[in-house]
Amino acid sequence: MHGTDDNQGLRQLIRKVADAAYEAAPDTRLLFVTNLREGEIFDIGPEGISNIAQYYSRRQADEIIRSFQDLGLTVESFFTENDFLESILSQDPGGERRRVVYSTAEGGHGSGRRALIPAICSLLSIPAMNCGAHASSMVRHKFHSYTVLRSVGVRVPETWQFTDGTWVGGLAPALGTRVIVKPIYESMGIGVGDDSVRIVNDSFPAYLQEKQRSFGQPAVVQEFISGDEVGVPVARIGAAYALPPVAQRRADGTNYDGVPKTFRDEHLDGDISLARFEAPASQLLALRQAAALAFESLDMQGAGRIDFRVDADGRAWAFDTNGEPPPLANTSWAFSMGILGLSFQDMLALWLGMCMFDHGLISRVRPE
Repeated sequence: MHGTDDNQGLRQLIRKVADAAYEAAPDTRLLFVTNLREGEIFDIGPEGISNIAQYYSRRQADEIIRSFQDLGLTVESFFTENDFLESILSQDPGGERRRVVYSTAEGGHGSGRRALIPAICSLLSIPAMNCGAHASSMVRHKFHSYTVLRSVGVRVPETWQFTDGTWVGGLAPALGTRVIVKPIYESMGIGVGDDSVRIVNDSFPAYLQEKQRSFGQPAVVQEFISGDEVGVPVARIGAAYALPPVAQRRADGTNYDGVPKTFRDEHLDGDISLARFEAPASQLLALRQAAALAFESLDMQGAGRIDFRVDADGRAWAFDTNGEPPPLANTSWAFSMGILGLSFQDMLALWLGMCMFDHGLISRVRPE
C-alpha cells in the first residue's frame, strides 16, 4: 500500500508501465464491452432505479474506442453483455494477438451486475482490466463496503441499512441525526436529490419507506458530512498507489459543503468542475493513505477511485467507492494524471499495462 506524497517517483513508475503498454499494444486485441443508452437520462422511473446514466451514448462509446485504438490496440466492441458472451464462447482462444477484456457493462438490475463479465473472464482465463468479480460486487454494495472500510480503520460516517421496512440488525440513526438517504447498489449520484439529506425526526420513517419504494432496492442511510468532496484515484501497480486528490466542485468552483452533489448536478445541469485539492502536506498524505488502504481492503484491482468528504477540521470521511472509473478525458482520474504531468492516453496505457503485468503478458515493473 502506497499512499504517497512522492509524486515524482509515482510519475516515473506510471511512465514505465504506460510505456510498456504502448510497446505491447500493436500485438493486443482489446474486447471492449459496454451498454449504450438512448433518449433522456433519468435515475428513478416507474420500475425503480434506472442505471441508464451509467451507460454511454454511441458518441461516447466511439470516443472511447478511438482512444484505445490510438494506443495501437485492435478493438473489438460489444454493446451488450449477451453479444460479448455469444462471441467469446464461440471464439478460438488462439490467434495472432493476445486478448484483453475491458468492460463498463452493467446491464440488468440489483446487486452484482458489474461482476458478470469479470467472473466470465476468470472462468475462461481471459485477462480483464476490471476489478475481479468479488470486488466488483463489494464496491457496489454501499453498506457492505462501508462495513469493511470501518473495520480496517478508514474513517466512514455512521451508516445503516433499511430493507423492506426493517433496519438491518435493528440498528437505526438517533433522532436529530442529519443523514443522507441513497440507493444501496448505485453510484454517480443516482437516486440522490435535493431532498436526500434529512434530519431524523418523527416523520422520517414514512419518508424513508417512500424512498425505498421509489428506489426498488434497499436504502442506505448515512450520517451526512458537510465539507469538500474529494476523489482520490488509486492504481494497483503491485501495491496500491494513490494519485493526487481531486476536488469535485460546482461549475463556479465553490464546494458543495452542506448539500449533496445530486444526480441533477452531475448529469442534467452539468454543475460540476474539477480542481486540484489543496491542503497541508500531512493532510494530503493521510488522505492518500486512506484511499490506498480502502482500495486494498476491498480487494480492488487495476484502476479505482475512493471518494471522501473532507470536513472543516480536515478529517477525510470515505463515502463512495468506484471500481471502474470512466475511461474519459473529463474525469477525476484524467485530471489527477494531468497533475503528474501525464496525458489521458497515458492513463489508458497505464490501465492496460497494469492488467498485462498482473497476467504475465509483459514483464513486471517494480518501483526503484
